[in-house]
Amino acid sequence: MYDAELMSVATGAAGSLVAAIATWGAEKMRGRVMHFFRQGSAAQRRAAAQAVDDTATQLTSSAEGADALAANVWTQLIAQYLAQHRDAMSEIGDLAVPAPPSKVWHQHNRGTGTFIGGDVHGGVTFNYGEAADGGR
Repeated sequence: MYDAELMSVATGAAGSLVAAIATWGAEKMRGRVMHFFRQGSAAQRRAAAQAVDDTATQLTSSAEGADALAANVWTQLIAQYLAQHRDAMSEIGDLAVPAPPSKVWHQHNRGTGTFIGGDVHGGVTFNYGEAADGGR
């Protein structure tokens, strides 16, 4: 049996992780989970990867209590891992925090002149939302 502190941390992390998978999706959270379980055995890493997929499937079903069931599975996985790797306790807060969304930039070159293989003189303007010319 695990001590009370370990179970408290594991239970809180499991609930947060299930909520993060529900919010951000399995694909975005898979990297975080695998990074957290990186010191584990091959079996622990496989179980964590499978749990990500199972959690996503459970959360998309209409089964009552699917989130609680998923949280119980994660509590056990995390508690077992933390019992063997106490140093990972400092990383538990980062487990359920997804990476910030990436920014996508689009460049549109208009006009005449050499745009490729030549000199381009002028500044750079970033417009958020609609185009600076009102979409014309």
